[in-house]
Amino acid sequence: MFLTVTCNPALDWMMRLPAFAEGVTNRSAADDLSYGGKGVNVATMLHRFGQDACASGFIAGTTGTALVEGVEAAGVPCDFVRLDAGQTRINVKMKRPRADGSLEETEINGCGPAVGPADIAALRRRIERLGSDDCLVLSGSLAPGCPADLYADLAAAAAEHGARCAVDTTGSALTEALAARPFLVKPNNHELAELAGCDAADEAAVVAAARDLARAGARFVLVSCGAAGALLVDAKGLVARGAAPAGALVNSVGAGDSMVAGFLAGLAGASLPGCESLCPGADNAVYALRLGLAAGSATAFSPSLASAGQVSDLLPVTFVEPCN
Repeated sequence: MFLTVTCNPALDWMMRLPAFAEGVTNRSAADDLSYGGKGVNVATMLHRFGQDACASGFIAGTTGTALVEGVEAAGVPCDFVRLDAGQTRINVKMKRPRADGSLEETEINGCGPAVGPADIAALRRRIERLGSDDCLVLSGSLAPGCPADLYADLAAAAAEHGARCAVDTTGSALTEALAARPFLVKPNNHELAELAGCDAADEAAVVAAARDLARAGARFVLVSCGAAGALLVDAKGLVARGAAPAGALVNSVGAGDSMVAGFLAGLAGASLPGCESLCPGADNAVYALRLGLAAGSATAFSPSLASAGQVSDLLPVTFVEPCN
């Protein structure tokens, strides 16, 4: 079972604007509500790949209730810690057309409710129920009130009970979690370059930085590189590169989360309808990278998180090769 943790989930309100001006009333041409947060997205995509996934983290207020109801209606079980005060945040995403036909994205993200020590203890108890057949996925930024080493502590708690752990976050929250020897970390190339003090466009430097994370404790380092695809480095020396399939960017929100879900599902041996012959079985890192790339790209080419069918359409034209 996969347990995903989102410390600061959100209701994402997407508005498409024909134009935007400050200081006046602007009217949207179309609206869409989705239930967001990186771990929520990962759980949703894992469910679409036929995996047993549960979404957890912290929720508050009526917006938190709405989020749980929406996620469970999509078939994903939830086990969130409910906070005593505040409201789960609402993020506003505005899109308007540019002169060249592309879409300009503007986001206003809420801060979210504060988390206290008792809330963190309640979340830790959920993680202590995991076992050797389970995987904990820690995704996104920390909520107000969370200690900087929270992910390191939760990853260590998972390890103590034999569960694997995947970490998708940035900065010190990522580096501190390496001490718990996570199964997977997923920085993007810009985040990794910032950590290493190198140029994100220098692939050799990015690979070297990924190898440093593997030496520091990560079993797999999955580096998303936007339209350039992704790189995978593992603790045994594997380096693989995958090119993103061709397509028009529609919505970047959730693409990285879909890549994480695809990679984890691929390692679990998940196959998609019509693509069964492409799956070599479980524990194949190159196939997992391929499925992760296809999943991330399918979401990027869609208005919302991709369906399994959309990922299936891209998997045959997504290519990965070892390059070490």
